[in-house]
Amino acid sequence: MINKRDLTIKLNHVILIDGFQRMSMGKLASAIDVSRATLYSYFENKEEIVKAVVARYLQFISDRPIPNTFTPDSFATVWLNSLLLMGSTTDRFNNDLQHGYPDLAYQLRAAEHDYFQRLLIYVEQAQQEDFIEPTYDPNFALFQANSLTQSIIQQVRSKAITLDLAELYLKDGINFSFAGLLTSTAKEHFNIQTIKPFEAVILSEFRKTYSLIELEQ
Repeated sequence: MINKRDLTIKLNHVILIDGFQRMSMGKLASAIDVSRATLYSYFENKEEIVKAVVARYLQFISDRPIPNTFTPDSFATVWLNSLLLMGSTTDRFNNDLQHGYPDLAYQLRAAEHDYFQRLLIYVEQAQQEDFIEPTYDPNFALFQANSLTQSIIQQVRSKAITLDLAELYLKDGINFSFAGLLTSTAKEHFNIQTIKPFEAVILSEFRKTYSLIELEQ
């Protein structure tokens, strides 16, 4: 049964790839395989769609706050959530949002900035607890993770690499980030298998979004 939440998720995937400035309600409906009448029954206009998509991002951030205090048990979830957030927007979507709805763009940037500032503090605490290698600048740890994620997305977007290869790179990148960040002491107590379910969620979300590129003419 169709519901507004599922439609928002599908629309989110579409406008990440194609943006929304040039997309009519009819094209959006066609892209997610519903009738215009069905789309209009849930969203009065395109602005309501954009607001719903941004609200989904903001809710993701709100539902997954960075803990005020680092604990080893929280690290895997926090780090994987941050990787998921890093890959959840594209330049095309951000540019369209800034051009068409600057107030929403500001809200999203402010929420993301606050999230990653809190993540920096969390990483610093993890270094003080001998969990993350203290030789890394916390800003570099985030920069490296974001750069890898965005690079993979851009390579898929330009069709320089296949989606299957991108998934392999993303999976290896996730494992590499844990292997590179954790101290030898942390690795003795950290079971990499515990991240597999969440890793599967990230890869599934990635494929649902970027498989749309294969459908482009």
